[in-house]
Amino acid sequence: MAVPGAEAAPGAPGEGTWGLLDTSAALATARSRPDVVRLLLVAGRRLAGASAAGVVLLPEPRPDSTAAPGAGALRWTDAAPAGPGTPVDDADRLPEVVAARTGRVVAAVSPHGVARRFPGLAAEGVAAAAAMPLRCHGTVVGALGLRWAGAAGPEAGPLLEALASMAGQALDRLAAEAERAAVLAEVRGARDRLAVLAEVGRVLAPTAPARPTADVTEEEGAEWAERAVGALAGAVVPTLADWSVLLLVDEAGRWRPSGAAHRDAGRTAEVVALARLLGSGPAPGPRVGESLAALRANVTDQVTDAEIDATLPDPRTAAAFRALHPGAGMVLPLVVRGRAVGTLTLVREPASGPFSAAEVEAATEVARRAGIAVDAAVLFRAQKRLAEGLQRSLLTPPPRLPGLDVAVRYEPASRRAEVGGDWYDVLVQPSGSPLVVIGDVMGHDVEAAAGMGQLRGLLRGIAYTTDEPPDEVLRRTDEAMHGLGLGTTATAVVARLDELPGGGRRLVWSNAGHPPPVVLGADGTARIASGDHDLLLGVDHGSERTPQSLRLVRGDVLVLATDGLVERRDQDVDTGMARLVQVLSEQPPEVRRSAQRLCDAVLEGCAPAVREDDVALVAVRVR
Repeated sequence: MAVPGAEAAPGAPGEGTWGLLDTSAALATARSRPDVVRLLLVAGRRLAGASAAGVVLLPEPRPDSTAAPGAGALRWTDAAPAGPGTPVDDADRLPEVVAARTGRVVAAVSPHGVARRFPGLAAEGVAAAAAMPLRCHGTVVGALGLRWAGAAGPEAGPLLEALASMAGQALDRLAAEAERAAVLAEVRGARDRLAVLAEVGRVLAPTAPARPTADVTEEEGAEWAERAVGALAGAVVPTLADWSVLLLVDEAGRWRPSGAAHRDAGRTAEVVALARLLGSGPAPGPRVGESLAALRANVTDQVTDAEIDATLPDPRTAAAFRALHPGAGMVLPLVVRGRAVGTLTLVREPASGPFSAAEVEAATEVARRAGIAVDAAVLFRAQKRLAEGLQRSLLTPPPRLPGLDVAVRYEPASRRAEVGGDWYDVLVQPSGSPLVVIGDVMGHDVEAAAGMGQLRGLLRGIAYTTDEPPDEVLRRTDEAMHGLGLGTTATAVVARLDELPGGGRRLVWSNAGHPPPVVLGADGTARIASGDHDLLLGVDHGSERTPQSLRLVRGDVLVLATDGLVERRDQDVDTGMARLVQVLSEQPPEVRRSAQRLCDAVLEGCAPAVREDDVALVAVRVR
């Protein structure tokens, strides 16, 4: 649009630098595009001595694709051809219109030039005219034009350039502020929706009880996730709905209530009663069925009586639904692996209005996350069953050994399934010497447990068939792992207790990168069996293994443990080993005389209540 200049008398030319500084300061604080226009009109007349000024602002800025190189420099000549493809027709009677359309400087600085280019202006007595495009972020957004009744002074060209440049900077700033305001408005709207999703994330965050997973039944583990899903009914009220109901489908295909909430706490009992009716009555009607079959949200701006009767065939359920004054409604399926396992129903009273597209999107995300949580419960059941089977098959009780009291413990990580990569083993070699093994396969999942099973069986077979000492057992195991392509890395200690003439045992062991053995003496003093630590199993199949030995007397106890007992995020291995030595040294004689009681005391004194890692523990007391 063209914004005409005020027809005030021209100012005296030559105000120069001070006038430009004042104009620059005023443009820097302009709060709107009209403010910029007014300042340009005044400054163009006052500073450049123009008889009139005009500003054109385009309704939609266009890319400056037609400006030829160097076209932004003002040239005081009568010949200023338009760029390719942008002819100037007779309708363009003002220089600023031509400059805005073409993105080029326009100048007619003599009466002859004005008469040739702009005859209408010549008829009005204009002797010189010029216009400069205004650019914002490199895009032409308009133009500033000046007209003189007499000859334009030599300073007019630089002043016009300077004014156009300052105006462009001001328009840049205003555009950035407008863009920032739009972004902030969008952020505020998104923030409200994200607040709901953040609350959903908090509700669905896994909260296992502070006790070992081994003590939790299969159903208890699955119920943690399902209780969290049920709490979503409250998390979406009142931000997304006035009341909500969450139903789940069990393995037998029966609906059962999982959660219900109302924005008015005094009416929550009504929604809970409705949820129970929905769970005990006939299956929901076709509208809910369509949503479940399509695995997408079903949204209505106003729930009608006909829809209630069609969806809820049970009269008591329909009456309970109507009593809650439904307006807009939304049914969202909870999807697990391509099938619906429940629904989240959101309802608004008529005064709250319909759901917006953003609210439908947020509610859909809530339902998606709920489906993931239900899936977690299903996976927990499956993984726990598998883990229990692995534990029963791999972690067998130790044999009875003459002259030795043996106790073993395996405690899984508190927040995982039951088996990881830790293991123990106790066997008797053909020579009659007992062999004790403890190890830890890298990893904390069922794959690690499977690798542990392979490695345990491999080492056990080598130890029995070769009847070799611990260092040779580890060396052969490493070679077999390489030859068989067993892609596993593990730590391990293999210890043999050879009977000595006259009593006692000779302990011979070899250590593949595992926490060292600890010996609790008959006198109650515990010490770490110092010695070399060789490479882990699975790192270098050609490495030699170092044998180490010491003598155990009657009443001494050999203690072997995995790093889950002595290492965690806030405690390094050395600190944990020192703590183990301290706990062992503090035990009274009646505890030291029982390997079983000693294992219990060690777990109580060293293992945290919520374990981050599995713990395997073996205690062998010489009798």
